[in-house]
Amino acid sequence: MRIAITPGISIMFVCMLALSGSIILMRKLTERMDALVATVYTTVLGCISVYPVAVWSEPHVQAQPRFWWWVLLIGSALLIQGLCAVIWNGQIRKVGAAKASLFLNLQPFVAMVLGYITLGTPISSTQVAGSFLIICGVVLATLQGKRTRKSHDDKLELSPAER
Repeated sequence: MRIAITPGISIMFVCMLALSGSIILMRKLTERMDALVATVYTTVLGCISVYPVAVWSEPHVQAQPRFWWWVLLIGSALLIQGLCAVIWNGQIRKVGAAKASLFLNLQPFVAMVLGYITLGTPISSTQVAGSFLIICGVVLATLQGKRTRKSHDDKLELSPAER
C-alpha cells in the first residue's frame, strides 16, 4: 500500500488548518461579543469571500432551480448552518476551543449513520472500525480532560502548608 499526497489531500489539510484557526479565533471573538453577532459577521464575511471564487471556478453554470430548491437551500442555511453555528460558537466560550474541537471528530461518524438512515448508503467494515476508533478517542480525551481538571482542582484545595 502506497500513501500519496494528492492535491485534494493538500487542500483538505489547508482547510483543516483554517478550521482549527477559526475555532480558536471564534473563541476569542465570542469573549468580546455575542455568539449570534459573531456568527453573522463571520458568515457574511465568508459569503463575500467565497462568491468571487465560485464565479471564477464555475463561470458557465446556468442553473434554473425550482422554487422548492430555493426553499430547501434557504431553510438549510438558516436552520442547519445558522442555528448550529450560533449554538456551537456560544458553547466554545463555555467549554473552550480544545474541548469543542474534540467533538468535530464525530462528524464523519454522524454523517455515516445519517447517510445510512436517510439515504440507505451502505456502511463498510472499515467505516465501522474507524467509527469505533473515533468514538474511543473522543471518550478517552474527554475522560482525560476531566481527570486532569479534577487533579488540578484537588491541588488548588490544599492549603499552602500542605503543598
